[in-house]
Amino acid sequence: MPSRTFLNLKEEKKERIEKALIHEFGKGSFEQASITNIIKEAKIPRGSFYQYFEDKKDAVKYIIEKFVLMDHEMMYQSLVESKGDIFETALKVYNYRTNETILNFDIGLAKNILEELRKNNINVFEKTEVLKNKKSLSEFIDKEQLKLESDDDLYYCLRIITAITRSVTMEVLSERMSKEEGRKMLEKELEIIKKGMKK
Repeated sequence: MPSRTFLNLKEEKKERIEKALIHEFGKGSFEQASITNIIKEAKIPRGSFYQYFEDKKDAVKYIIEKFVLMDHEMMYQSLVESKGDIFETALKVYNYRTNETILNFDIGLAKNILEELRKNNINVFEKTEVLKNKKSLSEFIDKEQLKLESDDDLYYCLRIITAITRSVTMEVLSERMSKEEGRKMLEKELEIIKKGMKK
């Protein structure tokens, strides 16, 4: 995590550094990102970078955690608006991620973050170190709408919905399909989950 020195910076300087991180981490993979480019764009000495972050991985972690926290807030609002309907919320999440380019991050960074969340199996509905004392989103789901035999059923249902929403979003951000095609595909997949497959 960033140091207290970074967190206590004046807002203007902190935003300038965040903007440089977002820009550099969106140009290619996280591995390809260059600290030299970050410090040049942020207009800070190399020594300052290491005062703020342990290393490049630490800076990547900071940006991903910023995304997860904002994603959590957006999902919370979506669940409230849709009265706990998890399927409606999945569509709102899709719209947000494809229309707003995820928190005004650029598309390259959005793809990198979603891929990292997939690889590390991070699900914003689950309690993570990042979310600390935030309420679990599953508390806001209307469970009466769902055929659940146990809490485990809800856990697996959320994993499936999270995975397909993330997958379709990645297809759109990678320009393998249009936003409209992606939405239709997600609607169809969610409909199949709602109905169930077995006769």
